Amino acid sequence: MTYLRNLSIKLKTSISTSVYILIVLVGSILFTVNNFTERLIQDRIQSLEENVKNLSESYKEKIIVNNLEKVDELVNFIKSIKSVKEVFVLNKDGTVIGSSDLTFLGKNEVSFPTKNFEKFEYNLSVEKEPVGKVVVLYDLADLKAEVLSDIKKVIYPLSFIVGFIILASFLGTFLISTVLVNPLVNLQKSIVNLFVAGFENLKKSIDFKPATKSNLKCIKGLTENCWLSQKGGVDTLFYLGDKAVKECSKCDVFAKLSGDEIEKLSYSFYVMVASLNDYIQKLEEAYRERETLSCMAAMGEMSAKIAHEIKNALYSISNAANYIKNNSNDKIIREFGKIIKEESYRLNDMTVSFLNFSKLIEPKFTYEDINKVVENSVSLLIYDCEDYGIKMELELDKNIPPTLIDANLMKQVLVNLVLNSIEAINEKKHQNGLIKITTKYLQDRKKIIITVEDNGIGIKEEDRSKIFKPFFTTKPKGTGLGLPMVYKIIFLHGGTVNVESVYGNYTKFTIEIPVERSV
Repeated sequence: MTYLRNLSIKLKTSISTSVYILIVLVGSILFTVNNFTERLIQDRIQSLEENVKNLSESYKEKIIVNNLEKVDELVNFIKSIKSVKEVFVLNKDGTVIGSSDLTFLGKNEVSFPTKNFEKFEYNLSVEKEPVGKVVVLYDLADLKAEVLSDIKKVIYPLSFIVGFIILASFLGTFLISTVLVNPLVNLQKSIVNLFVAGFENLKKSIDFKPATKSNLKCIKGLTENCWLSQKGGVDTLFYLGDKAVKECSKCDVFAKLSGDEIEKLSYSFYVMVASLNDYIQKLEEAYRERETLSCMAAMGEMSAKIAHEIKNALYSISNAANYIKNNSNDKIIREFGKIIKEESYRLNDMTVSFLNFSKLIEPKFTYEDINKVVENSVSLLIYDCEDYGIKMELELDKNIPPTLIDANLMKQVLVNLVLNSIEAINEKKHQNGLIKITTKYLQDRKKIIITVEDNGIGIKEEDRSKIFKPFFTTKPKGTGLGLPMVYKIIFLHGGTVNVESVYGNYTKFTIEIPVERSV
């Protein structure tokens, strides 16, 4: 105690302030990470149970008819899910007809060995009549270990930033303790605001003011201007995310603009928040993508079976209608036979389109010249445009680098959009029809923008939110699967597609895709 009393006020202030910030930071991070971990664990459990439900429903018919080969296939599928240890499939009599542990096969009224595992049971039924049950034993410890592994990937980089903040606060307070009191209080409030605002509103925790009134170029080439010199610098910083941690600390402009130690501390805190936001977004994006692909796979399998059965039925109907048409002397019967046959063909085309849409597409990514893909796509439809007197304009950015895409799928997107434009112009009966396609490279964001614009009939405001939903169409003979397929392909490229339209005036589709897709 005597030693502490003899320390200078600068050291006392430095030590006490640094310890206080450390406690607030570590305590807040631990508290937040704990809550975030519990939420992730619950999400993983829910995801596992949903996967089991979807797989079980897709094999329900096989369980009802005791198709042991397919039941064994179901067991293997479920067993391949992470953390699943044992799988048991029971028929409606309670007899085990499928199991990852062969010793249970054929047994009735089984007591499953839960050990240290969690048990999930899913009852199968048809019109509320029980037809079987799937029992899954999974290891909660494995799930927790997987979540903790993901959390550590965020925590480890943050530990270096926290260490930097503590060191900077100690040195800064020691040098100019009286000047640093108020800024440290403000910083402490920002830290508290960070966790009060929550992960969804990280920007609100930053009270940012530009370090200079004039915009300065980013010498690293990451953005057009340095975020410290911009009025909306927080948006630029959050766009940089984890890159700011790696690059800004080595940047001469950052060193010049960030001022003294306490200002560097504040800006380092902002960088930490942006980095944290970046890591959280990547985790959530990976989780959403996995869930989307899992759902698409389940839907695809079910849809393929339904579409196949419909095609078989339509084939029989079409043949029957053809027989009636060719073998009846009654004019009305022949006419109805013709109508049935035509409608069968139309439904068959729609079924084929639906079958193609429901398939899980696996893009074959290669580096391509996006402008050449646009030109090749347009060349397929140039004569259609000439037949209808429609002018085609291309504005292609020659600075676009080779882009990682599936050229065939991207061609499908462009052809679909141009065909829609041709139909929209014809519907409007426009004498000076125009379709304009542009490409643009956003170097600072490493993104490519593709727009397809026409002066056709446009899209009604009430229909705009529905056009990417399957089977929605305003065309008499449309299937409603063209634009949903466009959306699906662009999603698989890690991009977005948006529409802007004024009914009776124009429509503009804007596609944004990354130059390189992160794995």
